[in-house]
Amino acid sequence: MRVARIALSGMLLLAFSGGDLRAQAEGKRKVTSPAFKDHGSGFEKTLSSVMAGLEVSGGISAGWFFTSRPGAGFCSSGWLLSNLLVEISPKDKTAPLIFTAAFGETSTPSLIGSPENTNELHIEYAFLTVTPVAGLTAEVGLLEPITGCENTYTFRNKNAFLGAVASQQPYNAYGGRIGYASKKTSLHAGYYQDRLDREEYRTGDSALGNSWELGLSGSIGGTDASVYYYHVEKTRSLTCMVIERTVGAFDLALNVDYWKRDVGMKSSHGDDHAVGGALYVVPHFGRFSLPLRLEYVDQGNSGLYLGGVDANRVYTATLSPTYRIRDNAYVRADAGYARAKNGFMDDDGHVKSDRVCLAVEIAYTL
Repeated sequence: MRVARIALSGMLLLAFSGGDLRAQAEGKRKVTSPAFKDHGSGFEKTLSSVMAGLEVSGGISAGWFFTSRPGAGFCSSGWLLSNLLVEISPKDKTAPLIFTAAFGETSTPSLIGSPENTNELHIEYAFLTVTPVAGLTAEVGLLEPITGCENTYTFRNKNAFLGAVASQQPYNAYGGRIGYASKKTSLHAGYYQDRLDREEYRTGDSALGNSWELGLSGSIGGTDASVYYYHVEKTRSLTCMVIERTVGAFDLALNVDYWKRDVGMKSSHGDDHAVGGALYVVPHFGRFSLPLRLEYVDQGNSGLYLGGVDANRVYTATLSPTYRIRDNAYVRADAGYARAKNGFMDDDGHVKSDRVCLAVEIAYTL
């Protein structure tokens, strides 16, 4: 942890304080030997050359978050650093071999979870991309999944709280992925042996197996569509469909997920499958937007989304008034409601059937 903090401080200092360091270095060279002058000048040129070839992206978001009935042992409200992500990659994306690396932390607040600060820096994802021929890529390392309408790093989403459907989708994993992209269609396949969050999809003492994925996406008449299959050995599989389209000042999207338990997991649950859908409607009015998300989940007695035995169905609604201060900065409020019979618990341990989530968040992206 201490090493990560030192590395972060050093990288940010080099990236954003080059001018001050240069001025200090020039001042020192006035009282040092010619040999040191030459060495300093060479180092400066090398460092400037390296930094000039790098692209830094990512973002930071923070604010006040409230969740009624957060569960026993969790706070209902507080200030949250919802995301910190610094991604580094070469500016030249046409090279046959490039790298992408990102570090930071994310709390990923969810309508059916309990947001809390993680306070730890991690390598979030890092991988090498090989492009042997145009359109064909191979990625190896710690990879982000390609699925759904929402992202783990919520400053990239339309809502501050992650939705119920997105909260169960795959997380970053170690492995490899190959892909092929043409002008209107792309196909990818991946294989993974470990996930960054090792508790993902765990049920009781069940062992987590390896996982693999297949995905196909394309665009027809202004409508983007994708289908995705993700299988976790010995546990469960996900079939996902996403449709997105822009009509005038409205962004529209639909995400439908179908989860099915593996054969070996059926005996311990009343149902072996669950289906969930999320509808997104985002009207834009200049720098102001009003994202609306509506969700419905039918999980029966499977417990795939919520563990309560009575929580057969889950309903959510989220409205997120957002104002973009500039293209890479926004302030937004989030008002979310979730309902599932006996699916939630207050901080005293009493079972309840609904929950309210509120947030005021500000973000800056690189």
